[in-house]
Amino acid sequence: MQRWWLLGLVGFYPLLAEANWQTHLSLPPSELSPVKLQAASEQEGTLPLDSVDTLTFGRDVVIDTTLYEALAAEGVPTRFATKLETLLSEFIAAPLEFSGSERIQLVWEEDRRQDGARVGPPRLSYAALPDQAEPLEVIWPVTQKGDVALFKSDTLLGTLRLPVLSARLTSRFGNRRHPVYGGMRPHNGIDLAAPTGTPVIATAPGRVFFMGRQGGYGQVIEVEHDTGAISRYTHLSRFSPQLVVGDLVNAGESLGEVGSSGVATGPNLHYEVRVNNQPVDPLGQGQRIMLGEQPTQGEYQASLYEARDRLEQAIGTASIYDLISFNEP
Repeated sequence: MQRWWLLGLVGFYPLLAEANWQTHLSLPPSELSPVKLQAASEQEGTLPLDSVDTLTFGRDVVIDTTLYEALAAEGVPTRFATKLETLLSEFIAAPLEFSGSERIQLVWEEDRRQDGARVGPPRLSYAALPDQAEPLEVIWPVTQKGDVALFKSDTLLGTLRLPVLSARLTSRFGNRRHPVYGGMRPHNGIDLAAPTGTPVIATAPGRVFFMGRQGGYGQVIEVEHDTGAISRYTHLSRFSPQLVVGDLVNAGESLGEVGSSGVATGPNLHYEVRVNNQPVDPLGQGQRIMLGEQPTQGEYQASLYEARDRLEQAIGTASIYDLISFNEP
């Protein structure tokens, strides 16, 4: 019996009940991302020599040993193994158990040049575990609207909003007494305490705008969003490997790891959202600006059905619920 243990405590923002806490390079903002450049070139009727296409891939993978080994054997980006373990452990308190020959179904997008070279990291948009007693599905938004969402047996279980999973909110947005320098000062974001090395993830789709050091912020990543807002992730211990300025990232995509670089009293993520370089509350106005009007439960359900359709088109099989019905006596 092979087992894949996903460890962690539930730390996701439930859709139906609010949590207690809710109350070395830069690019100019006007520079086009690869996808926008492609679209602009197509409108003009010409394509640049290094034009970029967004391709969709899908796999139905059998887990005989470990998830990492199963993905590697099928040519699926192995970075998805850690991403899935981290996300699922936040949604589910009890560890998942896998016996041999259980399946995981995946859909992801990649930006490719005409010569086949990949631009930026692959972006996971759908994952399903159809052989669990209660089938699980995770969808990542492929557009600006919406959060990462988990479905269990076709029912929405919860959605993701914070950039650090299972973190403790230690300081809110607004004036506070500075923990290092003393005295009352504006606090331009929120602080989320977590152990060094805890993954830091993007809270909304966008492109990497800056990676490097910024004074007391230490190691910083900034993500520019289609709305013009910029989310800032600071005090990092390291950046995600292969991530570079200009890369497109989905909500839930790994950016780096929690640390204490810069001026910090301990390992934490200081997280900001800025509009026109002015800070706004990341848990209020900032989230609304980045994501716009949030989907209804019905819209999340429609997104699930769309993700299943992409799976069928990508791997040429029926959705997991068709497969489950077929296998029932």
